[in-house]
Amino acid sequence: MECKITAESPKKQNGDEAGEAKCNKIERNIISERKGGEIMKEKENGNFSHNNKEKNVYNKIIMKNENRKRERRKKKLLNRNDKEEQHTTNGRNNETKFKEEKGNNKNEELIVDFELVDPNDTFKDNVRILLKSTELYNSLKCSEQLINIICDQQNIGKFVQIANEEEKDNNIISFATIININQYDEINNLKEFLLDKIKKINKTEFQQSGNELTKLMSNGECNIGLLISSRLINCPIKLIPLIYKNIIDDVIWSQGVEDMEESEKKFYFFDYILFYTKVYKNVNDELIFSNYEEHHFFENKIHHVMWNTNNVKKFYEIANDKNSEVSYKEYATIFIIPFDMVSQTISKIPTTV
Repeated sequence: MECKITAESPKKQNGDEAGEAKCNKIERNIISERKGGEIMKEKENGNFSHNNKEKNVYNKIIMKNENRKRERRKKKLLNRNDKEEQHTTNGRNNETKFKEEKGNNKNEELIVDFELVDPNDTFKDNVRILLKSTELYNSLKCSEQLINIICDQQNIGKFVQIANEEEKDNNIISFATIININQYDEINNLKEFLLDKIKKINKTEFQQSGNELTKLMSNGECNIGLLISSRLINCPIKLIPLIYKNIIDDVIWSQGVEDMEESEKKFYFFDYILFYTKVYKNVNDELIFSNYEEHHFFENKIHHVMWNTNNVKKFYEIANDKNSEVSYKEYATIFIIPFDMVSQTISKIPTTV
């Protein structure tokens, strides 16, 4: 028995009502799926996709790493055929398949197709809601401009959507990108936004790291890429390393394009990758990252700062087959790692937790 899950497209409506209804529907789905307690519960169980404990089910996740050979941003003229040839040699057109056994009945399978697609402004509403759900950039004055760049920077970045063979769905369940904090004039205050966070930290333990971060970020000649990502809980954990690997492949490709203007290409030779994310501390002061893979990047940090957001989040922990509710203090952290450590870190990110 084979069960195939596809995304249901929103019903078509007219005018502004259609956009508002679609946005509201997406937002309700995202809010319902990002409840902190459920996130912890799913992480403890290692279940990041549909799971029915009462049935013997095979979860077969077919992830289509479909590279549609992006066109450069509208103002850029790149050779599409050259790009296809380069990416084909990297093996990025291959389909990656995963099969996870959930029971003893091999006649029952759960198949879900996922596509890694290039950024596109078609998904702008999804990106806006996913970015808002991180609660990290809500006070950023140029948040709309940032969303535009995430969608328009087609040479670097990946969006994840559930494949629908009959009709393309305009919903995504995840996005990830790297943006040079010195590249785009329209988001100039993004860097100031982050520097202001660092400067407000007055703890002695972070003073030296804060000063070093400020120096690096204030140096206009230093190429620092801010990694921005967000995803729904139903984004398969097996996809995570693949998403990051594809983004780094995008960076390497951007560095080697012959017909790209040097005035743009120089921004893609990153010296460092910057992370701005949330963490939680348990009763033992152990750090629990909002996204599990960020812990692996954090291990290779050279400088970092951290501050209490004055929020407390409730989670569910499973111990001895029993659920218990716990409250963890929430912190925000900014840390930086050398770019040449990124690929090595990605190779160590597990596909299960």
